[in-house]
Amino acid sequence: MSKLVSLLRSDLHRTVRSRWPWAVLAFIALATLGSAVLTIWWPLDPGVVYDGLTGRSGALRLAGRGTNIELVVMLAPFLAAYLSTADSDTGFDRTLLSSLRGRVVYFVEKCLFVALLAGMVLLAYLLFSGMGVLVTMRPVVNVEPLWQVVAWAGDAWLIGCAYALVALLVGQLTRSRALALSVAFLLLSSALEQGFFTFLLLVSDVLGLGWDSALEAAFAWMPYVSLASVQQGAAAMLAVDSTGVAPALRALVVCVPLCLGLTSIAAVAGSRRDLA
Repeated sequence: MSKLVSLLRSDLHRTVRSRWPWAVLAFIALATLGSAVLTIWWPLDPGVVYDGLTGRSGALRLAGRGTNIELVVMLAPFLAAYLSTADSDTGFDRTLLSSLRGRVVYFVEKCLFVALLAGMVLLAYLLFSGMGVLVTMRPVVNVEPLWQVVAWAGDAWLIGCAYALVALLVGQLTRSRALALSVAFLLLSSALEQGFFTFLLLVSDVLGLGWDSALEAAFAWMPYVSLASVQQGAAAMLAVDSTGVAPALRALVVCVPLCLGLTSIAAVAGSRRDLA
């Protein structure tokens, strides 16, 4: 545990001293608080009233002139793709791994660090969006209970972590930042998930397996579908839909095991990887 904490503190220290985190923070601030400040010169419709905090007409979205939380969450895979080869590009991983008795802890720490970054990005979005609500000075009605907002943000974080760990794993195993960034883009566009299910449907049709209904039901559990429901707000995420299960619960059931599985794969495969 002490090695894990030491590695995490080292990564945090190096990150704070780098330029890219501040650029990301500035981007989020510009996209949320900055767009809200523009209402000083281009005011919102005088009749605009925020309907809750998290939905399509919610304060956290409209105050940022339509900035979506899912777009901010999707920064996580790109950050993970960048970090996936950062140590190998500088040779830092060879020096560090050669000095560690157990190499598993290094790769587990990287996964935890990426999850922590995803949470920081989300918190920055919530902070700047909240400040934007204060800047616009519009009334907010039907405010969701705090636990719903926390559940909404927590599910968004889980989805971001799952995607980020996929990009991190690809970059670590291939040592190719370009490939990791490509995977992050495919995740953003849902091409990987839709392509996978389209392939399974094709196999089902060719072989006459009759998987269509089962695959359609399974696709509703994919992280991208849950991410799309984040845009609808906390109430919609927590409400039971046509699948019979709330999107928030589907995200929890799928993303937690997925994150744990990806971390395990990264630890096992990475610990056996050649250092050269």
